[in-house]
Amino acid sequence: MKISYDAKADALYIKFQDGTSARTRKVEEGLLVDLDEQGRLYGIEIIGMKGRIPIPELGKITLDFPITGPEPAPA
Repeated sequence: MKISYDAKADALYIKFQDGTSARTRKVEEGLLVDLDEQGRLYGIEIIGMKGRIPIPELGKITLDFPITGPEPAPA
């Protein structure tokens, strides 16, 4: 998972998997969901973050977590 914030666009993006999104769905004003080719969640974009989350240091937040596949089944 990767979380990034674009201060110029005032948009937060949460990416859940590698690759590219196939389509975008508008959930509500300022909230978009990206799906992959199989209809699985690829990412979430939240526009207008300053009005939603009052974090003064929001422009400095970038988290990067490794994207892994499903956990193996127990033996």
